[in-house]
Amino acid sequence: MSSPIDSDHIAFLIADIARHFRIAFEHDIAKSEIGVTASEARVLAQLARAGATRQVSLADSMCLAPMSLSVFLDRLEAQGLVRRQADPSDRRAKLVALTPEADPILQRMAEMGQQVSAIALDGLDEAGQQRFAEAAKTIRRNLEVHRGVKPLRMEVEP
Repeated sequence: MSSPIDSDHIAFLIADIARHFRIAFEHDIAKSEIGVTASEARVLAQLARAGATRQVSLADSMCLAPMSLSVFLDRLEAQGLVRRQADPSDRRAKLVALTPEADPILQRMAEMGQQVSAIALDGLDEAGQQRFAEAAKTIRRNLEVHRGVKPLRMEVEP
């Protein structure tokens, strides 16, 4: 019996690629002994992408329950890697931001990410990589619009 599910559909391919990237990166984080767990590294990476952001927005962007994120932030704050402060526009909300102490860890994470990317992109020339990146950005933007989500960062057209 043939299945109506196409395992090579773009959605499955993207999910598989993301899963493999995450597994490889988490493995490298665990081996590196940089002082944060893979989950904490994801929080740092998301903050590096977004800049200072409300804690609830950060949890939403990472598809985490706010309480789960809070546990990670407690540990990162105890290490001096992030700080939480009242949002000046809404004192009930908390803004989360990276501290300068996070810079060396982010640098090491970026190096590990580049190594994983080099492995993943082996066999694709520069033009192929660029086409894939542009297509992926279009897909992301389309799905954000469909979902009514504000993009993490606005992309500037040249």
